[in-house]
Amino acid sequence: MELQELRGEGFRNLSVFSLNPGSGINVIYGDNGAGKTSVLEAVYFLARAKSFRAPRSEKVIQRGAPRCWVFGRGERGSVAHRFGVQREPGRTRVRLNGEDVRSLSEWAAFWPVEVINSEAQRFVVDGPAVRRSFLNWGVFHVEHQYGYHWQRFRRALQQCNGALRSGDPRLAASWEGPVADAAEALDRGREAFSARLEQAVVGYFARWLPEHDVSIRYRRGWRRDGSLLELFRQSRDQAIRMGHLLQGPQRADLQLLSGGEEAQHRLSRGQQKVAVMALTLAKAQLIAEASGTEPILLVDDLPAELDEVRRKDVLGALEQVDAQVFVTCIEPQTIVGLDGTPTWFHVEHGRLATMV
Repeated sequence: MELQELRGEGFRNLSVFSLNPGSGINVIYGDNGAGKTSVLEAVYFLARAKSFRAPRSEKVIQRGAPRCWVFGRGERGSVAHRFGVQREPGRTRVRLNGEDVRSLSEWAAFWPVEVINSEAQRFVVDGPAVRRSFLNWGVFHVEHQYGYHWQRFRRALQQCNGALRSGDPRLAASWEGPVADAAEALDRGREAFSARLEQAVVGYFARWLPEHDVSIRYRRGWRRDGSLLELFRQSRDQAIRMGHLLQGPQRADLQLLSGGEEAQHRLSRGQQKVAVMALTLAKAQLIAEASGTEPILLVDDLPAELDEVRRKDVLGALEQVDAQVFVTCIEPQTIVGLDGTPTWFHVEHGRLATMV
């Protein structure tokens, strides 16, 4: 997806705004608190109908405003589309080409979008849940049936865990089969994607972190020497005591390793950020190849924790990846080493201006 126009009103601390992004790298610069991150959030809000900064979407509505809206115009392939998301307390309305959208999963499939920000280290230090989300969105955009299998798994898991919490072994057993069947489908997709991701990211790791032997390892969430359904049966009594299934894709992980150990124990914060950027760029590459549409990359405060050499390396890689990129920074002179000319925007006190 290439976003060609973005407009909005009532969004965060931004005044009524309008911009026409370039197809390559777009740089938004300004002082702290000026609204740079809000611009990235507006793009994300248009793509996912939610915020990457707050769990409750009402938070994006400007204080005192009854609602907010973000409108976009862009192309997917060679087809032009118009998009709109409006949020008011208790309700989100999503429209595509003048028609209401009922399925947010179909909407998300239209808009492959990735965020790299100060929370990037969460991938390394916050445990498997963050990494599963990273993995799930990657497989979702390259495997067309993955969303269906994921919804099927979640429904069956919810029913099975409900039966376990109620202490009903017969009802729990009746749901173990559907859980295991959907789980196997999820695992096949995740394992195949992880293998492709490992191949795509190895060059970045070798170039940016050559002395740290960085790698990834997919863990499925149950032992490989037995069927998941049999493991459910063997551990049913314990699962009833715990109130939930003990094995399955809900316990999977995509580990980031350095020298065979967890990366958080061996890499600095700057190195962790670079490693997560590498994974995100590799993921974007796989999405572009599989879906035929460019992902959108949102990189907040790119210069933070990166020296000048590393900034040039990362910017060069962002310029080469098949994606539309939005980067924020405080000082424009920190964006160096690009072969082409980025599109520049300045934010001051919530007002957005295009720089020529």
